[in-house]
Amino acid sequence: MWAGGEDLSSSRAPELSALTWERRLAPFGVSPVRRHARGEGEPPHTARATVDGEGQEDLDVAVSWYGPAAVAPDRPASEATIQAMSGLMQVHGRDFGRPRRLGLEVASVAAGILAAQGTLAALVGRARGQRVGVVETSVLQAALMLVSHTVAAATTGDEWVPARPGPAPGPPFRAADGPWFEIETLDPEAWKRFWLRLGYGGSDLGWAWTLFRSRYYRGTCTLPPGLHETTAAHGLTAVEEVARECEVSLRPVRGYEEVLADLGPWPGHPGLRALGPVTPRHAPSHGAPAGELPLSGIRVVEATSRLQGPLAGLLLQMLGAEVTRVEPPGGDVGRMVPPLAGDSGSFFTCFNRGKRAVELDLGRPDGRTALAELAAEADVFAHNWRPGKAEEWGLGADELASANPGLVYVQASGWGKRSDLRGVVGTDFLVQAHAGVGHGLNPGEEPPFPSRALLTDYMGALNTAEGMVAGLYRRVRSGRGCSVETSLLGGAMALQAHVTAAVAAGEEKGRQAGRPLWGPLDQPIRTEDGFLVVSTCDDADLRRLSQLCQVDSGNGAGTDVERMIVERLATQPAHHWEELLADGIPAAVARVDLAGLPDDARLAGLFEPIAGTCQAPTTPWRFR
Repeated sequence: MWAGGEDLSSSRAPELSALTWERRLAPFGVSPVRRHARGEGEPPHTARATVDGEGQEDLDVAVSWYGPAAVAPDRPASEATIQAMSGLMQVHGRDFGRPRRLGLEVASVAAGILAAQGTLAALVGRARGQRVGVVETSVLQAALMLVSHTVAAATTGDEWVPARPGPAPGPPFRAADGPWFEIETLDPEAWKRFWLRLGYGGSDLGWAWTLFRSRYYRGTCTLPPGLHETTAAHGLTAVEEVARECEVSLRPVRGYEEVLADLGPWPGHPGLRALGPVTPRHAPSHGAPAGELPLSGIRVVEATSRLQGPLAGLLLQMLGAEVTRVEPPGGDVGRMVPPLAGDSGSFFTCFNRGKRAVELDLGRPDGRTALAELAAEADVFAHNWRPGKAEEWGLGADELASANPGLVYVQASGWGKRSDLRGVVGTDFLVQAHAGVGHGLNPGEEPPFPSRALLTDYMGALNTAEGMVAGLYRRVRSGRGCSVETSLLGGAMALQAHVTAAVAAGEEKGRQAGRPLWGPLDQPIRTEDGFLVVSTCDDADLRRLSQLCQVDSGNGAGTDVERMIVERLATQPAHHWEELLADGIPAAVARVDLAGLPDDARLAGLFEPIAGTCQAPTTPWRFR
């Protein structure tokens, strides 16, 4: 375990980020050689480690709560308060009309993966003649990365609504015999057939389809109540049979017992295999100027869509790489999806800004030849085509390696090597359902709903970016190119590695069967003017919180005292408590105005303009 400014078993240091960092790097032969306390002048709540410099000075890696944010460095924090401060709780709670805590430690895990990527990139940069001594990232920056597209949409100034909201919740649906399930289709006709076969008699399936399809971009979904009434009239087996006949993908919302029986406590690392001879004919990136980013001069070609691949490419661009994006003739359809940021949709612009675009018709031999020529001059090639398509087109890893043995070839998918799921659409909500994410997000008394925050898309993108950088690191060590396979499923399991490991070992703390155990203080608390999030990790914290709130707990303890504190917090504005509790208790106002997030003085420098008024989080790393 890493050492930090204090005991990392408390909520006062990013312990989980550090553990994730170690777990992610271990398969690539990178591990800390020394763990130590913070340096002079460094924020007290910082996890630090030193990596063997492999013949050079050792590399220091640090993960803090706030990074370069304009927040007092000694101000305590927790996963929950970072979720609140970044707007993650607002995104997660949109369907419920209020901010909601995510039961999985999404920001802390994402920060650990970003730290691993920064470490690998720094080692690649060093091998190419750069001087990098320190890598820094933070849990707050990771959290902001996870709300990228929702902040971008909110800051366009375009109040785009595809259709009037429905009166009932969106997916998941529930069958007559009890199980919850998610469905997915990219075909409106298949959607219509599915509901008609189940006996739905409404005339609003077109309206419902518009609401259903836009949930990825809008982060919310409501539907006509008749759809829920229809599924509630059939058992799950019958619904699954109709889905198969109508070519609609369906996955039950599974619990961790099923997940472990099927997948095990799998950490979801990218899979790498060597390509090409030890001495490659082509090595496009011999070096980069001193003072540049670690991947300056590295060339990436990506033929991807939606979020997983484009965000992975953007992260490499933030590390210094030059990214060329391959799009079909006329451009990616995402360019036209509102709300608009300049001339393109904010979702598309958020993840593809700064990239060079090339239009190629891959259905034609000359288009595929042109792409192969681009890959022959690249360091990394990435795609997210359906399984088997690359080989069908003559663009598989072995084919491209014959012309460029040093190539890092990356295939991003939904389900990875799961051949039994090959016919199932590999999109975010189905993967969340299959991987048990809904159970980890919600306490046992609530339904196991997946999140609209596109968690597996984001985690899959982080997984893919890690695979890209790990492949480059493998190449500088071995001289070989390699093939990398990543998936949304791998990202989902990486997010939950600490949860599934604890369930499998029977050593859960604060959870039962993988589901969080929460008391009155563990959810956003309604105050006089908004919602406040506080964190306590032991009885001493609870006593301190009682004193600061002027609650006379008497001889009471536990839940009774927490309820008294909740009642007291309701009497004053959220910002009043946030400042008062800064003296020793992690506390944060739950941010609900995503459009105003970039204007928060504490977050100055953590966003950048990308088109007109549109804003998106800037790079989550600092190298020096």
